[in-house]
Amino acid sequence: MGPATAAVLADASFGAADVRDKAVSYRMLVDAGVNPGVAARIRREHSLAWSFESEGDDLARRSSQIRGLGDAERAWVAASSGDWQADDADRPDGDEERDGADRDGSDGTGDEVAEEGGDDAAAERAWVAASAGGDTSGTKTDGSGDPVAAESAWRERSPPTPVGDVEGVSEEDAADLAEAGITSARTLAVADPEEIAEALGRDAARVAELRDAADEHVD
Repeated sequence: MGPATAAVLADASFGAADVRDKAVSYRMLVDAGVNPGVAARIRREHSLAWSFESEGDDLARRSSQIRGLGDAERAWVAASSGDWQADDADRPDGDEERDGADRDGSDGTGDEVAEEGGDDAAAERAWVAASAGGDTSGTKTDGSGDPVAAESAWRERSPPTPVGDVEGVSEEDAADLAEAGITSARTLAVADPEEIAEALGRDAARVAELRDAADEHVD
């Protein structure tokens, strides 16, 4: 605080202690003669109130200080501020709610439409996700629905066919294949003949014949 400001405050009705106690407002500093820029800095540093006057009185004061306005214009600004406050005080709560709805651009029906649209969108997303994931919950094994999906579902639910039931597979072949973990026609149909032959010490061509027979049996 400079000497000029200190001199002004010395003649004011308040002192530095009042500023520290936040008992002084920016408007009081300016009215006492403090430079507006200095008063603004003091207000920020001490978190002072802008004004202790009512909103209507403060607007009237500021309207009288607006540069370039004539007396009639300043009077209009001051009078208008009072009219606005009176209108707000007299307005029923229901009017405020309606005004809020008008500003939002809706009367409540839009929310219902949005909710219904949201349900449709959610259902569509679920349908797309189920289709992309290959959902077979709606497939049938009685011939209805998608035939490929129905056959796949039927095979998964059907008990595995023993590898010994495949045409051309002897008991010895079945025993050897069991050592390699192949006990059903389905697993033999997708087996790699060369790997099985190497693991069992069997002829790869013979294993390939058994694999083809299992594939035909499964089909």
